[in-house]
This record gives sequence, C-alpha cells and structure tokens, in this order.
Amino acid sequence: MTSQPTENKPVAKRTRAATKWRDWKNLPTDLVEDIAGRLLNFDVAEYLRFRAACKPWRDCTDNPHMGDGMDARFRPRNWIVLNRCGARTGRTLVNIATGARANIDFHELITHHQLGNADGLLVLANKATDHISLLNPLTGAFSWFPPLRIDRAVNMPSMICSSSFFSSSRPPLDPSKINGAGIDDSTSPRTLVLCLRVGWSPIVCAKPGDENWVCGRAAGKVTLVQSPVTIRGRCYFTTTAGAIMTVDLSSAAGWPLMTFLLKEDTPVKTKISSFLVRSQGRMLMVRYMVGSNLVEGGGYDEAKIFKWRGRPCCMEVFEVDIAGRRLVPQSGVGDDKAAFLSVTHTVMVSTKKFPKIAANSVYLNCFLQRRGHFGAYHFGDRTTTPPKDFPERRSRRYFPCACHWELEDCLVRNVEKRYYKDNYLYMDDDMRQDAP
Repeated sequence: MTSQPTENKPVAKRTRAATKWRDWKNLPTDLVEDIAGRLLNFDVAEYLRFRAACKPWRDCTDNPHMGDGMDARFRPRNWIVLNRCGARTGRTLVNIATGARANIDFHELITHHQLGNADGLLVLANKATDHISLLNPLTGAFSWFPPLRIDRAVNMPSMICSSSFFSSSRPPLDPSKINGAGIDDSTSPRTLVLCLRVGWSPIVCAKPGDENWVCGRAAGKVTLVQSPVTIRGRCYFTTTAGAIMTVDLSSAAGWPLMTFLLKEDTPVKTKISSFLVRSQGRMLMVRYMVGSNLVEGGGYDEAKIFKWRGRPCCMEVFEVDIAGRRLVPQSGVGDDKAAFLSVTHTVMVSTKKFPKIAANSVYLNCFLQRRGHFGAYHFGDRTTTPPKDFPERRSRRYFPCACHWELEDCLVRNVEKRYYKDNYLYMDDDMRQDAP
C-alpha cells in the first residue's frame, strides 16, 4: 500500500493585532515617566539611553543637564573611571555592579586635573587657577567652585582657624591637601565637602558660585577625617580611630559644624585604620587593627585574630545604623562583594560580574601594601594574600590603565587617589605615551 503524498498547508496569516503598527514615540506620558523612573532607579546610563531614543520621550522626562549638575538622581555611583594608556583625555568607565564598560574622551582633562571622586562625580582642578569643579562622567554636567584657598577674614570667626593656621610658614593650600570629597544635599545649592590632610582644617565646604571655601568647626579636637561617603543626602566621614562624623550646614552660627554620629571606643588601645564603604544604599565601616594589644589586652576573641608577618591583626565589618546611632557587627562585606579600601575613596565591587576578584574580601590600597601590610583579607577562611609587587618606573609612579591591567590591580593601585604637585595621576603626561 503506497502512502499518499501530503499537501503543503498554507501558513496561517498573521492577525491584525500582530501586524498592527505601534506609535512608540507617542506613548502615554504617564507610561513614559514610569518607564524612565524604573530605568533611573536601576542605572543612570539606562535612563540616558531611554531619553536618547526620541524627542517626545526627552520632552516628558527630566533633563540631567539642567540645574547645577549635582542632582542626586543622576549621579553615576556604580561607575568608576579608569585611565586609558595612549590618550591624555581618554578614560574607561566601568560599572562595578553590572560589568558594563564605555570608553569616553573627556576634553575637560586638557585644562583640568582629575583629583578623585565625590558620590560618582569627578573632582577636577583647573591647571591654571586651581578652581575646583565637579564633572558627571555620563551626562557631562559641570559644576564650578572657587579656587582652593582659605580667606583669613572669612574663616577666622569660625574659631577653628587660629592665627597659626594662617602662618606664613605654612605652605599654600592647594589640591595636594585634599583627602577625599563628598556632597551634602541638605542645602540649596548643594555643598561640596573636601576632607584635608593633617595640618589643615579637617574639612572645607563651598557651594557653586561661592567666592571662598569655609573651614569646618569640630566639636572637640579633631585633626583628620577621611573616607567620605555620601548617603541619604548627607556626607559622612570617619576618624582613623573609627568615630563617624557628619557636617551640619544648618548651623545658626553660619559655619559648617562637624558633629559626631557615633563614637565608640575599641576594647583595647592599638593601631587602627577605619574606612567607610557604601554598599547598595547601606553604609559599612571596615576597621583594621594591628598590634600586640589585640592579644595581650584580652578585648578580642582569639578566633578573630590572624597574624601577618608575626603581628596580630584583626579585621572587623559593621553596618552603620544611622537612625539608631550604632554599629551592627557583620560577618564580612558580603558573599558576592569585595571592598577596595583607601582613605580618600572606597569601592565595593560585585564579584559575580568580576569573578577574578575574591568574594567577601577586602583589598588594601598599594600605599598600605608597600608599608608592609598584606594585599587582601578573606573573611570566609580568615586568610590573607601577600601584597602586590607592582612594576616601577620613573619617579616610582607607574600608570595603571584599563587596557592592560586587571580590574583588581587597577583598583588596588588607583583607589587611593592622591595628587602630587605637578604630577597628577601618578604620571607625567609624557610618561603616559610610553605606558604598555
């Protein structure tokens, strides 16, 4: 019995609903605003891509270029800026949460030096005038501040700047004294807060359009604050001993007041380095302690003590409960995260997106590693890794670039953003052309 050939049945025609043309650019305004808000909550870069699709969508969403350039909604907090070799103004932007990358040429770097980071914005200094400015690396929005100088007539009444502060023997204030930056959103316009190195006022503050920087006044003797973090619209920083402070800009006296959020003494007296870290809307404190008192004083469980080159060490992590003004102990920085620590700026990286970086670990910056400390500490098994042996070049400053360096090495080498007079970014411009 022979089989009958099968007939080729015609393909069913598409329904009118499937072929109906959609007028995407004229979506309801409420729907466009809802989509834009969701994308902005996820990442400012996605919001910018959405607005770039068509003019009607731009017309019914907020323009990130308007205003003073410091709008908290448009700050790219998850993006870090890394150097690119062979280009004086070229930078590579890396999203530490998603792994996305973008190469951007910043023409502003022709006339400005890059000093650091303030809540995702680049802190720049004009090469000729030392005027400080903020640049949003994604939107290009620019904010201008006065040159970094302290006016004696303006700051003497604040009572923090004594006559010795303005003595002729003290070198002039310049960007090399900056020890980190943060933004306070409680004022209008918003305030840029700069932490300064030892020997100067702990902080200075200014708003866009101001003529001078104003010294902060501390409650008690405070000589140095570091590791500034902006969270929930306020700027926080820590002392080396671990006291967390903020700045009150609503003072009736008219001066920025540095107030303690919390001040807890450690069980024993020893050498301490404290760092604040922003982690998905939370603020963590990482406390690194070294010294024989950790064991002899009896203030710590010996199980938490590890030794590096014969010295007892302890690494602690706390979540900062801002409302409760207390520290909540944590078992680490997170099972899928790693923190890179420095006194000027800290970075929390997703180890899911960057699996070469060890999870639940903290990495010390190259300055600490060169002073005899370890490279990284892993909370899971309480082990350490040896310090990095970075290649050296002229002036012992080697140019870390996103082109040839692993992200881990770039962050260890560059997270501690320090400025050297006439030698920014660890390298003279002529040396950058020779970088591998």
